[in-house]
Amino acid sequence: MSNMVIYDNNEFEVIQRMAKAMVTSGYFADTRDVAQGIVKIMAGKELGLPAFASMSGIHIIKGKPTLGSNVMATLVKNDPRYDYRVKQADNKACVLTWYEHGEVVGEAGFTIQEAQNADLTGKDNWRKYTSDMLFARAISRGARRYAPGIFGGAPVYTPDEMGIDTDENGYIEVQSVTVESEPIESESIEQVIEDAGPEDIMTIERACAVINSEGVKYGEIDNEKLSAMTRGISKGLRKNDLTDEKRRIYLDKRKAIKVILQARNDGSLAS
Repeated sequence: MSNMVIYDNNEFEVIQRMAKAMVTSGYFADTRDVAQGIVKIMAGKELGLPAFASMSGIHIIKGKPTLGSNVMATLVKNDPRYDYRVKQADNKACVLTWYEHGEVVGEAGFTIQEAQNADLTGKDNWRKYTSDMLFARAISRGARRYAPGIFGGAPVYTPDEMGIDTDENGYIEVQSVTVESEPIESESIEQVIEDAGPEDIMTIERACAVINSEGVKYGEIDNEKLSAMTRGISKGLRKNDLTDEKRRIYLDKRKAIKVILQARNDGSLAS
């Protein structure tokens, strides 16, 4: 989830108010304070999810973001680049065929034998919802392999993969979640944003100054070409021999493109 979203003070205040209202409501038992709510809403915003869906479907477990299988499937279906089709879905296996820009790029699945080997089938949710749990594992595995662009190249898991029990829709059973650290104050989240240096935040100015292989600044490139460049960057991120430095460069370039396109879309930057 490396896609950087730029927040102004007003937007952050709106997020803070939404988080406070949702936490105070008591309907989200795994979110114990406003700071945690802010983090979930911000994480969801970077994935294109509205606040309520973020509070319901995103969980931070052991420092890693997890998504319910239904949320993960929705993100795949909503992204114009990616898609999947169910090839098999029963109590023996779930196999999904994956597409990128309409072309088959591979298959990913999960079998009951794999579940047995991992000592999963003794869990109550696996006994009750076998085919749903197989689908959750299949969608997660396939998304990491064939649709990493949705999550900014960062690995995203289902709660079940992190050892947290879920229902048939991928939502966690709250009583199984253990908070591992003391909650932080809401103000500290805002301070992190304010203190972030230029290397942490992709500003419009910095994004426009990025130069492509032909020596042209991103700010001088039209939207259609920038979108095509994003597809090329996503392919580059899937290379097996990608170094950490090259990955960082790819991700920075993709951040720059996203910032420019977003700024042009809302009218704050001329096309």
